[in-house]
Amino acid sequence: MNTKKKKLIFTTGFVVLVLLGIISYRMYANITANKERAAKVSQGRGVAVEIAEVGRRDISPLLTLSANLEPLWNADISAKVDGRIDRLFVDEGDIVSSGMVIGVLDTNELAAQVIQADGTLLSNQASLEQAIADLKRTEALALEGAISMQSLDAARTKRDSAIGQVRSAQGNLSLLQAKLENASIIAPRNGIVLKRYLQAGSYTKAGAQIVSIADVSSLLAKATVAESELREIVVGSQVKIKVNALQDKEFIGNVTRISPTATLPARTFTAEITIPNLDGLLKPGMFGKLIVPGLVHTNALVVPESSLVMRGDQKTVYIVTSENKVQQRMLKLGYVGDGWAEVLEGLQDGERIVVAGQNKLKDGSSINVPGGKEGGN
Repeated sequence: MNTKKKKLIFTTGFVVLVLLGIISYRMYANITANKERAAKVSQGRGVAVEIAEVGRRDISPLLTLSANLEPLWNADISAKVDGRIDRLFVDEGDIVSSGMVIGVLDTNELAAQVIQADGTLLSNQASLEQAIADLKRTEALALEGAISMQSLDAARTKRDSAIGQVRSAQGNLSLLQAKLENASIIAPRNGIVLKRYLQAGSYTKAGAQIVSIADVSSLLAKATVAESELREIVVGSQVKIKVNALQDKEFIGNVTRISPTATLPARTFTAEITIPNLDGLLKPGMFGKLIVPGLVHTNALVVPESSLVMRGDQKTVYIVTSENKVQQRMLKLGYVGDGWAEVLEGLQDGERIVVAGQNKLKDGSSINVPGGKEGGN
């Protein structure tokens, strides 16, 4: 490498170093100037904020819960006897009433068995009558000493046996007649057919589900309630229900039951809300949002919800000291909603807090209230 090139490289490197030095100096000077300006501001008039005194007011909590809608009553309907389904008179979506015949089994075989059992009963009754007549004649002969006691005992035994056969035949006939009557499948109460499991011609066993029927004149919403929210819900209170599938159309229901014990380990309770459905708009399986009014918290200590500042996962406010500086204080809150937060611990009546401009503050900052402006409750 010749001397001229070495001089050029050296000169270029020197110029770059000088430029870097100038840039670094200017950056340092700007940072220092900004810090000095910030210090002057904090020592001077302070940060402009709006403040208010902590006060009290009545709060009406609203709990928002979620639940799927269920039928008030539903059951799987089955036949009481085995048999092949001859006819089914209902399909999914059909309305049924209590006592309505919704299907019948093939009864040809049962009807024949009833006729046969009836004939057997008549034959046994005839045998009983003959046995009674024979016993009477035998008793008369026995009184005259014409026959032995053994013959008399045999006649009585024959009569008793005939009585037993008649009773057995009567029981068998009654059983078959009951089966014949139970070949009709009956709806136990008013409702709607939700599902049909079998078709006509299918063979069914006694107790096997054929159709599912539900009473949807009212629906039931079962909501999970936290332990801390339980005191807010009262049986009988009115509830608003918004249903997503119906464009958030509102319905009105009532709390009809609260479970007496908690579900572990979550320690939650189940609240049941009954919703009238006389027009049939609501369907089982729909999702609803429940708005439950809680008990009124009378004369509760409150702060504006806008005054809250998050510090990690804790909610805090800035309180104003006598020196017009702020201190950040953590709070224990109750109900938060409608623009207000209920304070359970952390503040006292009459303390002043920052309600606007707190995003510019830090613990210990000086403040300035423009024109002495203070908010209120």
